[in-house]
Amino acid sequence: MDIEEFKCNLFDVFQKDDYTILNKLISSCQEFRLSVDAKIKQRHLYEKECNEKKSLNVNKMSELQKKIGTIKFDIDKVILEQKLIDKKKSTAIRTQDSLKEELKKGKDQREALSLQMVDLQIEKEERRGKQLLQWDAIKRALRVYKVNLDIHIDLEQTNDCQYIKFSFFKTSQMTKDKYFIQLSCNNNHWKIHQIEPKLKKEHLKEASAYQDSPEHTTVTDITLFLYQIRRIFLKYYNVRQNEGKAVT
Repeated sequence: MDIEEFKCNLFDVFQKDDYTILNKLISSCQEFRLSVDAKIKQRHLYEKECNEKKSLNVNKMSELQKKIGTIKFDIDKVILEQKLIDKKKSTAIRTQDSLKEELKKGKDQREALSLQMVDLQIEKEERRGKQLLQWDAIKRALRVYKVNLDIHIDLEQTNDCQYIKFSFFKTSQMTKDKYFIQLSCNNNHWKIHQIEPKLKKEHLKEASAYQDSPEHTTVTDITLFLYQIRRIFLKYYNVRQNEGKAVT
């Protein structure tokens, strides 16, 4: 609409009763109002569309925020699980190292025990060899005792301990199995278990080759002790041999 079209003298318009311009003006105003109404309607439609898009975007943003929160939770969960896995892995490595150390210690202990068992076996064999040598010497001596002093020996071996029974005057039926002494020997240590007949204390004191204690009585010199016990039997306990009198 060109505003120049409506420039006129209103007095002339009313005087001449020419309403052409007025009608044009009315028509132009109506067109302007229609145009404004259309623009307002178009604006409302645009605002409605913007609001709908805004609402849609808000919903999408809300959904995105939820997804972001879920993803963040999942990431934190994965990070925590990774930390737990790393911790378990570290614990497993430490446990493995500890087990390796324990296995090494066990292996070393087993080797040490094996060597110790070998040493003990060697020591046992050496001790047994020494005992055999010792008993061979005793047996040789007792052969002499048997012939000259009428002393007999019976041996019994149990583990590392040996029990010995020395019987006196067995060649005579009157004295056979009545006079004997029973001892044990362990690592060359002699201990008295029984003497028959039982000796009086004052008689036993005449034997110098022994030591008396509250726990047990030990022999310090087995050869001398056998001679001394035989002499005590002959002296105090009515020993009679084939001829009916003692032989010293």
